[in-house]
Amino acid sequence: MKKLIIGLLLIGCEPLVAQTSLAIYAIPANLKQNANAVIRFDNTDFYIESIGSSVTKRHWAVTIFNEKGEEDYAYFEAHYDDFSKIKKIEGELFDEFGKSLKKLKSSDIRDIGYGRFTNDVTDGRMKVAEFSKKYYPYPYTVEFSFEEESNNMMFYPSWQPITEENVGIESSSFNVYSLNNIPYRKIERSLSNTSIKSHADKYALESWSIKNVEPLKFEEFSLHETLPFVQLAPSEFKVKNYQGTMRTWEDISKFYYILNKDRDQVDPETIAKLKKYIGAEKDEIKRIKLTYEFMQSMTRYVSIQLGIGGWQTLLASEVATKGYGDCKALTNFTIALLKTEGIKAYPALIKAGEREHFKNEEFPSMRFNHVIACVPVKNDTIWLECTSQTGAFGYQGDFTGNRKALLIKNDGGRLVNTKAYLPTDNLQIRKIKAEIDVNGDAKIISKTVYTGIQHETRANLYETKNVEDQKTWLQKSITLGTFDLTNFEGKRIKNRIPELHENIEISAKKLASTSGPRMLIKANLLSGFIEPDPQVGPRKNMLFLNPNSYSFCDIDTIAFNLPAGYKPEHLGKTTHLEEPFGSYHSEIKQENEQIFLYRSLCIKGGLYKKENFETWLEFCKTVNKIDKQKMVLIKTQ
Repeated sequence: MKKLIIGLLLIGCEPLVAQTSLAIYAIPANLKQNANAVIRFDNTDFYIESIGSSVTKRHWAVTIFNEKGEEDYAYFEAHYDDFSKIKKIEGELFDEFGKSLKKLKSSDIRDIGYGRFTNDVTDGRMKVAEFSKKYYPYPYTVEFSFEEESNNMMFYPSWQPITEENVGIESSSFNVYSLNNIPYRKIERSLSNTSIKSHADKYALESWSIKNVEPLKFEEFSLHETLPFVQLAPSEFKVKNYQGTMRTWEDISKFYYILNKDRDQVDPETIAKLKKYIGAEKDEIKRIKLTYEFMQSMTRYVSIQLGIGGWQTLLASEVATKGYGDCKALTNFTIALLKTEGIKAYPALIKAGEREHFKNEEFPSMRFNHVIACVPVKNDTIWLECTSQTGAFGYQGDFTGNRKALLIKNDGGRLVNTKAYLPTDNLQIRKIKAEIDVNGDAKIISKTVYTGIQHETRANLYETKNVEDQKTWLQKSITLGTFDLTNFEGKRIKNRIPELHENIEISAKKLASTSGPRMLIKANLLSGFIEPDPQVGPRKNMLFLNPNSYSFCDIDTIAFNLPAGYKPEHLGKTTHLEEPFGSYHSEIKQENEQIFLYRSLCIKGGLYKKENFETWLEFCKTVNKIDKQKMVLIKTQ
């Protein structure tokens, strides 16, 4: 029996000899501490074969310790289109001892369309490699590799080795092979070592690497400027039959202009309809508004990403005939319509998205994902989002506001600022009347005006959801304990700074709690603020309050009608805070037979010194503490 046990042990140990490098015990202990995963190695080789072609090879292995690590690393996506193809996808899965459990099969690789919606028209696709859903006990290791060939050299890869928090890294490298020393541009950030330059046959080789990076927790409210990062861009490039340079923003603007030149012709029938729609209006801004509304009335958005069509617009005449287009096409169509009215407008390339923030202004590259229209007028600039059939004229909001855009002009473009929405543009003005009875129950009537970015969520709620979904959402957003939402309505007003007017009626049970002769009532009924996590260790990054989330003013006035037989005993303290990033004021006082809460919270988004982070935490803590304070009433008899 002993001989049999020894024999089984020996048989079980044989595979470990070849795979000890992927065994869990080979990972340094400091890299496993609090780790969701550990990247064992991650090597990317980028070959610049010409100004029109490249090859990218990537090979990596990750040890996964829990569900979060599995969510981030157990599979990968490789994107491709008519300009690129994915080759040689391979993968293998290992147990904690480094023993191979299975190899990736062709049935484990899905090939699916890249379009997110049914009306997307795109040649973009992606291969998704993922081992079967059979349960694999933690920890385990996945190893993947693939190769991509590309004929689109407008875009070069970037290297950002730390993309997830609580992930250790044994090693990661990025190697750029430039055939015959084809020039490219780069920007580097937060690297402990400079790149190493050498030669490999016909290639000039530049390499970056990091090793033994302990898992870290990302700092809240930051641009993560202390994380290592390398971004590349071409000096010259070629895509299909088009060639261009990318040394300056003007170069990019010229390329886009040439690619889309003379595609703004509108048919006479559409011009006649537009002139009838505008009528005898002479005011320039009103004519621009009418033209925009005309475009909205006859088009719908369809994403079109076919070949060079990812950057070249449909003809304006085609949009008029078909009634649809993507952001480029609808912007081009709008600009063409304005041109027939003698109004000059320009396309503007932009990186859209609520949380997008324009980085590296000094490093020209094709980083945009959207196109809008820019209409200069006297003492003003009107920005038009042409993909929305319901959007307010001239309003950008958090999707394209508060950032840079690249203006496209025939004489070369430049970076310009889009609309900066200030705290006073993004208001929440709320007036509440609360009638409290002797049982602590209350009838609450709330009238709120939301403007600018603060109106967007509510506008989407009331314009796209049915009544039941509206009620469900509102109930989840109200934190009053037991209550009934007895009535609600919302109406949008489409100004340049749009407004949403909301009326809500609530019947709340036990809004006030009783203790002997006393009644306790939370003074701030509906408004709230964030509660950031405390910082562990010294702050490394600057404090960043994204203007698209943290530029606002909330102004609340709450009038309480007291129950019969009660009077105020304690109303809470008055608090006023004033900091570089914002202010807060809370005051409770009695006026005649009512008690009023006056509350204002104004935050100014932007980039602040890292030393302000502790002040920000204390500010948030104080706001939440005061917002939760309770008034104390006492029976008069």
